[in-house]
Amino acid sequence: MAPIDALDNRPWWRMLNGYQWFVFSLAALGWMFDTMDGQIFFASRVDAMKTLMPDVAFDVQTKYGGYVTTLFILGWATGGLIFGTIGDKFGRAKTMAMTIFVYSIFTGLSGIAHNWQEFGLYRFLTGVGVGGEFAAGASLVAEVMPERARASALGMLQALSAVGNVIGIGLLSVITPRWGWQGLYFAGAFPALMAVFVQLRLKEPEKWVAARKAADAAIKAGAKSTLGRISELFTNPKLRRNTFVGLALGISGILGLWSVGYYSPELINNSFAVVSPESRVAFDGIAAATTPEEQLAKIAALNPADSKQYVNFVSNRFPKSAAVPAAAALTTTLNAPQQERLRGLLSNSFTQKEMIAFRSKGLLLQQLGGFTGMLLFGMLAVRIGRRATFAISFLLAYLSVFAAFMFFYRPEQVWYIFPFLGLGTMAPLSGYSIYFPELFPTRLRTTGTGFCYNVGRYIAAVGPTALGGLSAGLQGQYETSGFRLAAIIF
Repeated sequence: MAPIDALDNRPWWRMLNGYQWFVFSLAALGWMFDTMDGQIFFASRVDAMKTLMPDVAFDVQTKYGGYVTTLFILGWATGGLIFGTIGDKFGRAKTMAMTIFVYSIFTGLSGIAHNWQEFGLYRFLTGVGVGGEFAAGASLVAEVMPERARASALGMLQALSAVGNVIGIGLLSVITPRWGWQGLYFAGAFPALMAVFVQLRLKEPEKWVAARKAADAAIKAGAKSTLGRISELFTNPKLRRNTFVGLALGISGILGLWSVGYYSPELINNSFAVVSPESRVAFDGIAAATTPEEQLAKIAALNPADSKQYVNFVSNRFPKSAAVPAAAALTTTLNAPQQERLRGLLSNSFTQKEMIAFRSKGLLLQQLGGFTGMLLFGMLAVRIGRRATFAISFLLAYLSVFAAFMFFYRPEQVWYIFPFLGLGTMAPLSGYSIYFPELFPTRLRTTGTGFCYNVGRYIAAVGPTALGGLSAGLQGQYETSGFRLAAIIF
C-alpha cells in the first residue's frame, strides 16, 4: 500500500506540525542569512575593489575581484566537504549552529580588510561556513518533513534564499551611503546570535538518531562506522552513479550562476557611466564643440580626475569601430559620430548616489525573478518530475544570460531583463535542494548533498578568474565589449 500521506491532498504547509514549522523556520533563516552574506559581497564587490585597489583601472579591479570571488567559492566548497561529513557523524543541528557562527564572524571581519589579499582570506573563511550550512539545513528539513511535503518544503527553503538576497540588497541601499561598503559586513555578523538559539532549541532528526544508533551498534560488533564516509559515495555502484549525476548538475548551475549570473553589478557598471554633475558639464562641452580647436581646448581644461575618466570613456566604452587609443585620447579630436556616442554615453550616466540606487533596483528585480524561478521549479518537479524540470531550467538559464549580456544597454530594460536573468540562473538551485537529499541514505545525506553542491565549486571556482582574463583578452576585438562576450561564453 502507498504511504498514508501520499493520499493527503492538502497543501504542503498544512501538513506540518508546530515543531516541523520550527525546524523549517530555523533552516530557512540560516540559509537566508547565508545568501544575504553572498549578496552583500556581490553587490559591494565593485566598491570594495575600488577602495582596496584605488590606483588601477576598472578591468584590473574586475580581475582581482574575480580572484576574491574564486577564494569565496573555494571556501564554500571546502566547507561543504568538511561540514558535510561532520553533519552525518555528529548531527545536523550542531553542524548548522557551528556553520552559522563561522560565516557570521568572518563576514564581520571582511569589513576591516586593508587590502585585497586580506579581503580574500576573510571571504574564503566565510565561504567555509556558508558551504557547510546548506548541506546541514537541507538534510535537516528533508528528514523532518512529511514525505509528501518534502519536495515542496525544500523548494520553498531554496526560494527563500532570494529573500536573503533581497535583504542584502536593501542593506546596500540603506547602509552604504552612510557607512560605506564596510558597514554591510558589520551588519552581516548579526546572524552569529542565531547560532546560540539553534544550538539550544533544535533537536536532531529521529532518522539521524536511528542511523547513529545503528552505526554505534556496528562499531561495537567490530565493523567500521558508515556515517559520513565520503569513500562510500564511490565504492557503492548506485551511490557512485547518483554522486556523479548530482556533481554534474551542480557544476553546470554553479559555474553559470557564479561566473555570470552574479556579475550583474558589473554588467550595470559596464553599461552605464558614473559621472558627477560637474564632470558631465565638462564632457558635454567636448561633445558639443563645433571645431577641433574648441575640442582640444576643452580637453586640455579637464582636471586630472576628469582626464582619466574621459580617457576611459573614449578608449574602453566606445565600440571597437569608434574607440580612440588611450595613449592618444587627450590629444585627438572626436569626429561627429564619436561626439554623438559620447552624448549617448552621458545621457545614460548616473551620479554615484543614483548608481547605487539603480544597482539596488536591478539586483532586487533579479532576486524577485530568482524567487519566482525557484518556486516554479518546486511546483514543476512535483508535477512533471525532476529530470524534465532540470532540462527546462537549464535552457532558460542560457537564454536569460544571452538576453542580459547581449541586449542590456538602456536603463528601462532593467524592468524585464533582470527578472528574467534571475529566474533563469537561479531556478536550478531549487532542484539541488529537492533532488540532492533524495539521492543519498540518511547515514550519508549531508555528506552526499554537501559533496554534490559544493565540490562542483572547486571546478566552478576557475570561472570568475577565467572570466576576468577572457574579458580582458576579448576587449577591443569586437563591437561588443569583451566583458559581455566572455559572460555569454561562460
